[in-house]
Amino acid sequence: MIKTYKYHLSCHSMLHQHVLQFFDRIEFETGPFDLSFFDPDFLYIVKRHPSVLKKRSKAIYDVLKTWPQQDRSDLCQLIRDSNDIENICKGNFVPPTMDKNSTGINKLLRDFFIDLYTQVLDGAGFTTKYTTTLRDHFNVFSDKNKAVTLCPICGIGELKKKEDKTRDQYDHFLPKALYPLSAVNFENLVPSCKECNSFDAKGEADTIAVSSGKLFYPFDNSHKGISVEFHIAIDNIEPEKVDWRIDFVNPDGKRDEIESWKAIYKIDSRYSGHVKARIDKWYRRYWEHMHDRDIFFLTKKRRKKYYLKSLKREEELGLAFLRKPALEGFINESIMAKAELEARYYS
Repeated sequence: MIKTYKYHLSCHSMLHQHVLQFFDRIEFETGPFDLSFFDPDFLYIVKRHPSVLKKRSKAIYDVLKTWPQQDRSDLCQLIRDSNDIENICKGNFVPPTMDKNSTGINKLLRDFFIDLYTQVLDGAGFTTKYTTTLRDHFNVFSDKNKAVTLCPICGIGELKKKEDKTRDQYDHFLPKALYPLSAVNFENLVPSCKECNSFDAKGEADTIAVSSGKLFYPFDNSHKGISVEFHIAIDNIEPEKVDWRIDFVNPDGKRDEIESWKAIYKIDSRYSGHVKARIDKWYRRYWEHMHDRDIFFLTKKRRKKYYLKSLKREEELGLAFLRKPALEGFINESIMAKAELEARYYS
């Protein structure tokens, strides 16, 4: 990830906590199902969603209470471990997949957790109880992460802000279709640009299976970011056909996390395509600056320095991420494409 988010703890996180508390409560229970298994603060929502919450939680409990104690404890611990997103990202735990073909207790759990997300999280019971909506959460989250303008996952697309009419979707970092146990865990719900959340990029791919074993934790406060360098692998007289070599550097030395990020979000091909489609205009703007008669009194070296400095400032403000490194690589290493573009500009 280019940057990480600041986590926003809100009442929306309580749904996840209430569900974990339910499994903590029933771990050692074998008697009849009872509403006292739910936190009193959660009962209102349970009663508003009798089919999703009461009926399904009872079905899960009726199975678990017949199991040996060790098996019950193992499952409850599995649910807890599957929600330690930071630990999962470090590669210390691999949660089990539960796909649409799951049967038995896995199917009961999958349906329960997915419906928590699709029907309860922004449903009437929750919004009435806490007088809030997912849009409200997004607005406060956006304010808390005001410094993040570009998508922190790719650095290409822009994020929506609270002032925008629409909002970015919450992407399940671990896809809920495969890892439903963390479906309502807001450490697993990451706003991203449309492309990162599309089937052309991440989609419903198995984040963990595609990874090298370690992942960037989206809310890692110690993350020092990523820098990128563009180099000409094969020059071409047609700028859009230049082959690029893209190098990534992280001050923390998180090579495994970088490789996972590149694979999950198809970073190499997206970056290469983005630059190929824009390098002509980027270089033209640079060329016009270098030939601006109003600054001809400056040396060529200083004109170049000032232009790249302005791009660096855009990067620091989160307005552009790829333009400066790509343009620098093109200026310093291209011969054929650069000569072709300059011939066009002079003609």
